[in-house]
Amino acid sequence: MRTLCAKKFIASGLLLLFVLAPLSSVSARSVHETTAVDLLPQGDFEDSTEWSVDAYTSFSQDQALYTEVMVADSRLTMVHDRPVNLDTMVFWAQSTPTNSNNSLYAPDGAYSWSSGPEMELTNFYAAGSTQYEIEQVKLVFAFAVPHTLSQDSVRFSVEYNGNFSSLATFAHTQAPLDHMTNYWKKDISTLDAWTWSSLQNLIVTANYESVGSTDDSQLNLDAVGVEVTMQTPWYGGEVAEASTSFSAHETPVIVLDLTAGESENMGYAACGLQSSVDGATGQWTSNVIETPPNQRIGRVHFTLQNESLDDVVLHYASSADGTSFTAFEVMDEHMLLPDQPYTKVRVTTIEACISEITIDVNDPTLTLNGRIFGDLDGLDSSYSRWLLFVNDELVTNQPVELSSSISLSFPVGAHIHSPTAPLHVELKAWFTWDSQGGESTTAFEVTAMSITGGYNITWDENPTCVAIGDQTMIEDGGGRILPFLHRCQDDRTVNENLVVSFTNTNPNLVLVDLSQGDVRVRLMPEVSGFATVTTTVLDEAGNAWKEVFMITVSPVDDPPTLTEFQSLIPVQLSVPTALDFTYGDLDSDDLSASTNRSWASVDLVTRTITVTAPTPGFHSVLVSICDQTSCTERVMDLEVMALPDLIIETIDAGDDAILAGDVAAVRVFVRNNGQADASMISVRCEMNSELVAIGTLPILRPGELGSVTCDWGVPEQTGVIQFSAVVDRGLEIDEGDETNNEAAIAVEIEASPSSADDSSSSIEMSDGAFYGLTVIGLLAILGAFAFFAPAKIRKLE
Repeated sequence: MRTLCAKKFIASGLLLLFVLAPLSSVSARSVHETTAVDLLPQGDFEDSTEWSVDAYTSFSQDQALYTEVMVADSRLTMVHDRPVNLDTMVFWAQSTPTNSNNSLYAPDGAYSWSSGPEMELTNFYAAGSTQYEIEQVKLVFAFAVPHTLSQDSVRFSVEYNGNFSSLATFAHTQAPLDHMTNYWKKDISTLDAWTWSSLQNLIVTANYESVGSTDDSQLNLDAVGVEVTMQTPWYGGEVAEASTSFSAHETPVIVLDLTAGESENMGYAACGLQSSVDGATGQWTSNVIETPPNQRIGRVHFTLQNESLDDVVLHYASSADGTSFTAFEVMDEHMLLPDQPYTKVRVTTIEACISEITIDVNDPTLTLNGRIFGDLDGLDSSYSRWLLFVNDELVTNQPVELSSSISLSFPVGAHIHSPTAPLHVELKAWFTWDSQGGESTTAFEVTAMSITGGYNITWDENPTCVAIGDQTMIEDGGGRILPFLHRCQDDRTVNENLVVSFTNTNPNLVLVDLSQGDVRVRLMPEVSGFATVTTTVLDEAGNAWKEVFMITVSPVDDPPTLTEFQSLIPVQLSVPTALDFTYGDLDSDDLSASTNRSWASVDLVTRTITVTAPTPGFHSVLVSICDQTSCTERVMDLEVMALPDLIIETIDAGDDAILAGDVAAVRVFVRNNGQADASMISVRCEMNSELVAIGTLPILRPGELGSVTCDWGVPEQTGVIQFSAVVDRGLEIDEGDETNNEAAIAVEIEASPSSADDSSSSIEMSDGAFYGLTVIGLLAILGAFAFFAPAKIRKLE
């Protein structure tokens, strides 16, 4: 029936199906919470393993001797502890009062000897050293006693500032004494508060004391000296170093894509952005930069391939909605941008090649707290400094100066180049000294280091669901239940609390809703076509997952509908009878109808079946209604009956005038135009709807004419009245046509002429008595007929 329509439907729908595939999408996720992140948590110095420490000499990288770095007791300490710098020199005697000349100067193997006389030496010349502070004094003797001393002895003494002091006596030796190379020394530091003058004027005496007439041995003296340990000037440098890295979280920096944005006379080369025409100004404008939620946009930084060609000019524009931006304004590098949700950056240059442009977030700042204590004796103030590095780039260079409290902060966004690269922090202290040799201790103590600006955004992610996909259905087919909600998931909302809604572009085609977690698709009856359904799933935060899918309902050519006939339809034999029926077809207007009986025809326009049954009895008629593809059939059962058809053929009131108050005999002629006998036919006469009389015809055969006479008591009033007759008023006789049982005529009642003797006859009855007797007689006759007559024929419905 709708084959042509179906072809058009499919052809027009194919293109739509190609264009509209099932689409699933998500709206922007929402922020659940934002928290600040310390980008240097190890700056509390609680865990020494998180720090790498070292100390070495400034130039040779050898291990430092006087500098130590440690992380302990919740602090980082760099200690430079330099002891007294001591040098030891021996100043040999330069003169001798006793002419012991071979004992002068430094030991050389030549010696003076004595087996009795004293040998004195003095004048310990110390030129060039007298400006240094004396720490320790020893006397040095290069001597030997070749033989064992049994009775004799050797004695050493010193004279200083008018004082005499015995140093040592050697006696009763078990073996010879030989200190020619392994000098014998005697510490005299405590004898006096030595000065260089007193030391140079010491008189040292060496005496061999002989007992008896024979000497045990002799004293051989090569040299005598004064060994002085003194503070001497020195210089050097050592470096203390501590470093750590943080990679547990992204760093707050946005790296701009230099290949995107808008360029005017600016191109992207191997080195980065540069003017595309030599000597001409190039301009590049970034795409819109969105500030992360609940954060603050920071500073702009750029890196050049050649820093000497720095002619870059920075501009910025801000927006609250990402659409309407302020006019571009010139800015300095590292300037803190206005706190707006959206920003654009513009750079212009002629010579420079810009390899990188970054914008930090929240203005990352490194804060250092600590102190420098101890003393700075001997430290070179110009070369003793502490330096702070971030990602191997210098942040600050500070002098090593005593301070009971250091609290410094430095923006470090310029040194962060990638959000995913580790953040490396390094602290170095150079201890460079040029001292007179005195001891010194300097400590650089850091109690806390931190880098602010880090942030963590906890997102409330959008729900995700398994897509339903396009659905193809058939007109008048069953609906579908599609599993859905249990195939969704959300990071924070349980499935039972997800809100599912549908937007349907064609609710006249299908109804889509959610039933017990499943998508229910219900087809509307007798329709086909397309519907676009948008499924939206919301979590408790309002984040959404959406899918757009197509529902295609293919057309079906429905057969015509034909209402069922009543169980048995009575019709009159050989009389054309029009029977109403109801039919329909939703898909076609081009219908045809037929029956299996030649005497039954169908008129679709008037919706009637005309039946002219040729024989009485029960007959079945098959009625068929067809469209272009299918037919619908129903059986109509008929009871064909030969029925009488009674009609009032004539009402005859006679030719005489009808006089008021008279009794008139009105004859009513009844004919049977049907095909069967009719018996006990009642005829009712009425005047202006008032009963006049009832007559009965015992039987009328087909075509036969019968009559009854109604005696009419004419009323006293004159005028025209309607006199009517009705046959079979009670419809007790089944007829072929029940609509032709009544007829009426107009009768004029004229005035009665005057009579001189109104009461001339004594036996004349009054009108009232006459009418009463007539009615009683008629009722008696009807009762007799009802008693003796057979059961009446009833019309079958």
